[in-house]
This record gives sequence, C-alpha cells and structure tokens, in this order.
Amino acid sequence: MNLVIDLGNTYAKIAVCEGKEIIESAVSDKISNREIAYFISQYDTLKGAIISSVVNHSRELIDYLDASFDTFLELTNTTPLPLTNHYKTPETLGYDRIAAVTGAHTILPGKNVLVIDAGTAITFDVVTAEGAYMGGNISPGLNMRFRALHKFTNRLPHLSAEDADVKQLGVTTNEAIISGVINGLTYEIEGYISSISRQYKDLQVVLTGGDANSFDKNLKNSIFVVAHLNLIGLNRILDYNAEKKQRD
Repeated sequence: MNLVIDLGNTYAKIAVCEGKEIIESAVSDKISNREIAYFISQYDTLKGAIISSVVNHSRELIDYLDASFDTFLELTNTTPLPLTNHYKTPETLGYDRIAAVTGAHTILPGKNVLVIDAGTAITFDVVTAEGAYMGGNISPGLNMRFRALHKFTNRLPHLSAEDADVKQLGVTTNEAIISGVINGLTYEIEGYISSISRQYKDLQVVLTGGDANSFDKNLKNSIFVVAHLNLIGLNRILDYNAEKKQRD
C-alpha cells in the first residue's frame, strides 16, 4: 500500500492506495506530519510514499516522509516516468500536469486521451495510446477569470461560480459576468475537444480538478469525470519507480 500526497495551489490531497484503487482520501488546506501520522497508524501495511507539490513546502515534511517509509519519492523533473515525455522544457512542466496525464494513461491504457484539469488554472494535455505525453496548454481558471474582471475594471463586482445561474444572454450585469465566464470557458473546452479530436483518433476526454463539476453537465461531448486523477497518476509513478529499482 502507498501513501500519496498532492500539494496543489488551492488544496492539499492525501490518499491511501492499494494497487490502482484509492482506499481512503482527504482534502485540506495543508498536509502536516500529524495527518501523515494518522494514516500510518490506520494502515500498518503502508510501505511507500510519494509527494508532489506545486507550492512551497517544508523540508521537515520531506524528512518525516523519508524516515517513515521503506520507499519514498519526491516528484521532480528528473523523476523517471512510465510515459515518454515530449515536453521540450521538462524542468518547467508542472508536476500536477504530469501526474494527471499519468493517471489518465493508467485508467485508459491504449487510448488517446485529452486531460482537462479545471483548477486554479485550467490545463489541456494530451497523452497518446502508446503512452507518449505530447504537451498541452494552460489557460486562466474559472475563479481567476472572475477575479480578473473585478480587479481590472472599476465597477464590475467580484462574483464566483457559487453565484451561478448560467443563461445564454445575461440581462443584468451579474448574469452577464456569470454567463460570460462560464459559457466562455465551456466553449473554450468544447473547442479544444473538437480540434484535438481531429488530430487524435478515438480521443477520450477526462475532466478533473476542483471546478470540474461546473462544466461536465454543460459540455456536449462525452467525457469522463475523475475526481482523483492526480492521485492515481502519482501512485502509478511511485509503483513504476519501485519496480524499476527492483529491476536495476
């Protein structure tokens, strides 16, 4: 069994995985030694751990994980991956993006997959049926767009997806902002799906991230919504490195 930790821009996630299955997971503002100790006390068969972070984290946390597990891996741009990485600047590639495409290839092996991660930023990434990561794009996320409209204008209010009553055409300023942001991003997603589908045969689309539920019902295309895609990917990366170490 593995302990998997994903420190994102907005939330931190922690999960216990057995094989490809997530046994238990939790979301919080941050992960400390206390949360890790809880999972260790509950699962005495935990042997491996992996952490991925797109934010600053304490060295104390890393040292604690390293001392607590037989196998510990901190994801970096030099970590061996179960994918072929075609990104030309791997040192700048977000760990959340590589975890997501690894997760997609894990649950949909032998399929061309477009991964859409709707979080603080929204990312679009492609992994092929052969396990080749082809790259992708980064765009402002839902709440970032709401904040930008408020910050860079004098009179527009700061709204959020929680205020959502999405119409085709807003007849108040609030409706116009909500519908403009959510419809605009929905059309953007549909445009990516349509364009990439023409390049990659039988494309599967996986949607994940904190704002995924704001779009899945509005999208015309058939998609899979996977809440813990990054955790699945991180678990696969840990297993791959453990297997590689045994072979070497």
